Amino acid sequence: MEKEKYKVLVVDDEPQIAGLLKVCLEMHGMEVSEAYDGNSAYEMFDRRSFDLIITDVMMPVMDGYELVEKIRLKSHVPVLFLTAKGDVLDRIKGLNIGADDYIVKTFDPMEVAARVLSTLRRCYGYDGQGKAVELVCGSLRLDVDLKRLYKNGEVIELTALEYRMVECFMSNIGHVLTKDRIYEEAWESDKFPDDNSIMVAISKLRSKISDDGAEYIHTIRGLGYRMEEK
Repeated sequence: MEKEKYKVLVVDDEPQIAGLLKVCLEMHGMEVSEAYDGNSAYEMFDRRSFDLIITDVMMPVMDGYELVEKIRLKSHVPVLFLTAKGDVLDRIKGLNIGADDYIVKTFDPMEVAARVLSTLRRCYGYDGQGKAVELVCGSLRLDVDLKRLYKNGEVIELTALEYRMVECFMSNIGHVLTKDRIYEEAWESDKFPDDNSIMVAISKLRSKISDDGAEYIHTIRGLGYRMEEK
């Protein structure tokens, strides 16, 4: 079975730069989306799951610093800053906000690709072929190829919906998932379920995966849900 591609979001108000990076990263087997301002990037981030984000700093409406500050309220997704500002204090500011690396323009696209690959290896154990076929959180182990969940080595029986939900959560450990995000990734219906349906589904999933009373899926009031190791 072919491994799932890593999903990268490139944010730059110069479409030609975003397009150049997209081509380069796709040559390395990644799935790349583009946004041309901070607001659009945040809307995309809020609707979809990304494994890594590359963002320019100087952009209209919402700059890269503000974008990353908002993202860090919900997620620890790796972020690489891409900017024409090479001042040391600017780099320090970006790293303090939560960037994982800082690349100064003018850059070689292959260098950016190398830094992306290095970050993926550090954060996800990237092997150059795609995402791992096994996801782990505490005593839970999800075999993506077999679509089977184990808890302490024993198979946990799941419905199709519960499997899609747990794969969504285990692919985004530590990230806050909104109800809209959960619906888009787990429900196979054109009709949006009401809040109660999602709450009931998550409650049933929790009862199956909880371990000695400890919960993996936590409610983040006003935002959504987050999976964490107990």
